[in-house]
Amino acid sequence: MGIVVRQSLKAGVGSYLGVLVGVINQMYVSTEFLSVEQYALSRILFENSLLFASFAHLGTPFIVDRYFSLFRNDDEKHGGILSFLLMLPLVGVILFALVYWLFTPLIVGYFSKNSALLVDYHFLVIPLTVFWIYITVLDAYCRNNSRIAVPMFIREVYLRVANALLVVIFGIGWISFDWMLYLIIAAYGFAVILLIIYIGILGKGYWRWPNRTILTRPLFKQMLGYGSFTVLGALGVNVILFIDRTMLAGERDLVNAGIFIVASYMASVIEIPRKALAQISIPILTQHLRNDDFVQLEKMNRKTALHLLLSGGLVFLLIWVNIDDIFYLLPKSNVYGEGKYVVLFLLITKLFDMAAGLNTEIILYSKYYRMATWIIIFTALLGFFLNLWLISSYGFIGAAIATSFTTLVYSVLRVGYIKYRFGISPYSAQSIQILAVFGVVFLFSYLVPAHTQTPLMAMAWIVARTGVVCGLLGFYVWKWRISEEINGLIDTVLARFK
Repeated sequence: MGIVVRQSLKAGVGSYLGVLVGVINQMYVSTEFLSVEQYALSRILFENSLLFASFAHLGTPFIVDRYFSLFRNDDEKHGGILSFLLMLPLVGVILFALVYWLFTPLIVGYFSKNSALLVDYHFLVIPLTVFWIYITVLDAYCRNNSRIAVPMFIREVYLRVANALLVVIFGIGWISFDWMLYLIIAAYGFAVILLIIYIGILGKGYWRWPNRTILTRPLFKQMLGYGSFTVLGALGVNVILFIDRTMLAGERDLVNAGIFIVASYMASVIEIPRKALAQISIPILTQHLRNDDFVQLEKMNRKTALHLLLSGGLVFLLIWVNIDDIFYLLPKSNVYGEGKYVVLFLLITKLFDMAAGLNTEIILYSKYYRMATWIIIFTALLGFFLNLWLISSYGFIGAAIATSFTTLVYSVLRVGYIKYRFGISPYSAQSIQILAVFGVVFLFSYLVPAHTQTPLMAMAWIVARTGVVCGLLGFYVWKWRISEEINGLIDTVLARFK
C-alpha cells in the first residue's frame, strides 16, 4: 500500500497543479494572446482529437485495465502485452485516417461557410489524435504497473505548460500561428516519447511478441469484444462533452464557439471535487456491490452525494456571485462576457448531476455495467439532435440549453435506473437543507450594491464576496448540523482555538 499512497499523493499534487496551469492558460493566456477565432480553433482541434481518439484506440486503455492481471509477470516480461497494446491502436489509427480522408470533402463543406479558418487546419487533428491515443495507452500501462505520478505530471502539467508557453511566444511575435499549432502538436508527440523513456527507466519496457499461451484466440476475441463495447461508451461521453462547440463552429462561427468554450471551461471547475471523492469511494463501493449490501451502498452514496452537493454548491455560488467581475478581468471581456448565462445554465445542470452522487460508478462496477453504455449512447444522440436544432436558432445559448437538457436527462436516467435496480436513492433530508442554505446565501449576494469597476476594485469585490459566501455557508452548515464529518472538523478546529 505504501507505493499506492505515495503515487496517489504525488498524482494529486500534479493534478491540482495542472488545474491551476490550465485555468491560467485557458482563462488568461490564451484569451489574451489569441483572437477569439484562433482560440476556438485551437480548442476544437484538441477536443476533436479526444473525440476521435475515444474510438480509434479500439478500447485499448480499457482492455489493459481489465486484463493486465492475466499477463502480470516480470519474469515473463508481462507476456508481451506491451507490444500488443502498441499494435492494436495502430490498426485503429489506420482505419481512422482512412475514414477521415474519405469524409474530408464533407468536413470541408460543413465548415467552409461559417468557419473557413478551421478548414485550413482541420487536417492537424490526425497527428494530434494519434499522439493522444498513445498517451492514453501508455498512461494505462503505467497505471497498471502502479505508477501514476509521472504520467499524470506529463499529461496534466507538462502539456499545459508547453501549450501556454507556445501561446505566449506566438503572442509576442516570435513565431507564426501556423508554427504555434505545429509546435503544440510536436509537444504531444514528445509526451509520447517521454512516456516511453519513463517506462524504460522503470524497467518495464518489455519489447517481445505476445505470449500465445496466454493471449489465446478465445481471450483475444473476448478482449476485442470488451474493447468494442467500452468504445461505444467512451465515444458517447466525448460526444456529450464536445459536440456542441464543434457544431457551433459549423452552424454559426468560431466566435460563437469561442464564447461557449470559455463559459463551459469556467463552469467545469465545479466538477473538480467529484473526481477526487469518486477515487476515494470506488473501493468501498465495489465491496458493497460484491456483497450485495445495498443498505450500506445507499448510506455511502447519500453521504457522497451530500458532500458533492456541498462542494459543488460552494463553487457554484463563488462563481456566480462574482461572475461579472470574473468576466471583467478576462481579456476581451466584451466578447467573452456574452457567455454569462451559458455559465449559469451549465453550472445548474452540473450541480444537479453532482447531487446525484456516484450513480455512474455504481452502474459501471455492477454486473449491469452495459446499461451505462446504453444510457450514454441514448443521451449522446439526444444531445446531437438538440444541438442541431437549437444552435441554428439561438447560437451559443441554444448550445447551452441543449447541453444542459442532455445532462439533466443523463442524470435522471441514471438515478431512475439505480432506484429501479437497487432500490436506492442519493437524496436525503439534508439535501433539501443544503438547497435552502444555498438559496439564502444566493439572495444575500444580490444585496451587494453596484460599484464602479476597475481591475483592483473587481479583485477586491471577488475577495470580499468569497469571504462572505464561505462564512455564511460554513456557519449554516455547522449550525444546522447538515454533515457529521464537516461538523466534526469544525468542532475540532474550534476546540484548538479554545
